[in-house]
Amino acid sequence: MIRDDEVLATIQRLYNGKPVSLSKLRRKFESRSELVETLERLEREGKVKSFNLKGSKGYAPNLDKFDLILAEISSLNSKLNKLHEMIAQQSRVKVDNFDEIYDKIKDNLGYAHLQAIRVEMGLTKEEFYSSVREHVESHYDLIAGGEEGYVRRGSVYGIVKRRR
Repeated sequence: MIRDDEVLATIQRLYNGKPVSLSKLRRKFESRSELVETLERLEREGKVKSFNLKGSKGYAPNLDKFDLILAEISSLNSKLNKLHEMIAQQSRVKVDNFDEIYDKIKDNLGYAHLQAIRVEMGLTKEEFYSSVREHVESHYDLIAGGEEGYVRRGSVYGIVKRRR
């Protein structure tokens, strides 16, 4: 038995401003006769609208424009939150990775070039320096020198040493 809420959810998922054809819905559900009965029941209840499409039928959810906009905003908000979480997780990974690579690259006095760490991490200059800036400034001493690094008062600080 096909449930009404499953059919309605499928129509809402496939709906992109154009009615969802009956053939698309048939591909999603096994029983054709039950699907047609369910669609007719949903149409009588006012949950979907039916349209004639070139000899076939199409169905669209019976939503107000405001409801559609609200649903789209909600969807975008959830995608934005997921993206924000992914970026935060990548930043944490980069910081942890920075410490590991520093331990591997540092010399016997504890000095390491930021350029060597960046190349080892496989990041572009922009990605590297923007993502590890706070971590480097709070946990490492910056030392003038090196070919690339942070510019302060006209000097390039491209060598780091871990603070004690």
